[in-house]
Amino acid sequence: MCNILTKRVQTYLSDYFSSDTAMSKPEMRCLKDMVLGILKSKTVFVNQIAASLREPLKLKDVCKRLSSQYLKEDYAEKVLNSHLASVCGSISKDNFILMDGTDISKKHAKYMEGLEFVKNGDTGEIGLGYNVLNINAINSHKEITPLYSKAYSYQMGALSSNNEIKKAVREVKAHLNDKGCWIFDRGADNGILKDFFISECSQVIIRLKRNTKLFHKDQAHKASQLVGKIAFQVTQTVTKIKKDKPVLRHYELGAIPISHTIKGVKHSLWLVVSRDKKHGGLCYLLVKSKLTTAIKVAKWAFRGYGLRWKIEEYHRHIKQEYKLEQVQLKTFDGLQSMLSVLTVAMYIIYKKIKAIHFGLLLDAGYNYLNKHTVRELTNFIYYKISKVISILLMPTKSRSSICKAPPIEQCGQLNLGFN
Repeated sequence: MCNILTKRVQTYLSDYFSSDTAMSKPEMRCLKDMVLGILKSKTVFVNQIAASLREPLKLKDVCKRLSSQYLKEDYAEKVLNSHLASVCGSISKDNFILMDGTDISKKHAKYMEGLEFVKNGDTGEIGLGYNVLNINAINSHKEITPLYSKAYSYQMGALSSNNEIKKAVREVKAHLNDKGCWIFDRGADNGILKDFFISECSQVIIRLKRNTKLFHKDQAHKASQLVGKIAFQVTQTVTKIKKDKPVLRHYELGAIPISHTIKGVKHSLWLVVSRDKKHGGLCYLLVKSKLTTAIKVAKWAFRGYGLRWKIEEYHRHIKQEYKLEQVQLKTFDGLQSMLSVLTVAMYIIYKKIKAIHFGLLLDAGYNYLNKHTVRELTNFIYYKISKVISILLMPTKSRSSICKAPPIEQCGQLNLGFN
């Protein structure tokens, strides 16, 4: 069964890299080798990626071949554009597009280009590192599609975090064709970003601060003041896992129409408020939606924003399982390339091979289901999937060519691109 699963994973890998792209053959070969190396070694160390490829060359020669491509100034942009063009067709209008920032802390780094002071999201301390923007799509089944990852540094020309966020949104939107609903946390609750998202996105959900001013019936009110005008007509029950046990939380939902004016244009929006029935905590959401009734908008926004936590789990996964914060690349272009390649590798893990996720956990012969409960197959399973994929692919080798359209008489010798 292990051999069968390995071949199936290789087939999915080959299928991704056989799509048409504007990248040259050496660039595509580098991408294919680095993605395979990341999946095998579970690291972003270039030496370990190169060693996992098991090529009959000296390690320094393999590293030199890879670096001749991924250190190019435009390599990260080519990888991301090729990836977005390949996967955005699978994104539907009902998907939610999650955008969130994270950090790469490099406390002891000295020679990496573009280092600056960032806040460590885990410890709250200020230290050297990079700010990173990630964008993922997620559907109603909580299936994640990694789309975009890019670092920014003021030393390397970034003007502001707002400007970098707008650039990232425009870059992804150009491939999405206005599909999906964008979701942002409270970091987007400022005048510049709110105006941008409301103007640029056909559907958007932004978490607000309680003192944010909104216009209801042409009068300005704080978000917290409008709660008294909202009829909480809907109750939603959410199951949360606390200490490995399911806990039910009940929330009351309500929505009220508001307006927001940008450059003389008045936009009709909604303020959606959720209230914890037991603890009384309030969550304020600014919503732009194609739905027309308060109840439908409230349910839709509550469900969509509830999925935002998945991108936090994604950040934790790539940092812990793939050692992102231990990356060692002296050039800023090299770091950008590694982030884009890692995005492609995570797309393989999260989305491309999703049809065999359960098979990998149940039939591969590796006992990572410690408690043998159904919940282990429905929670965040990607740590376990990463371990199984690494073991299955470790004995394999990469090939330099991929046969995209083999003649019928040669189907018995189809070259899948991996051995």
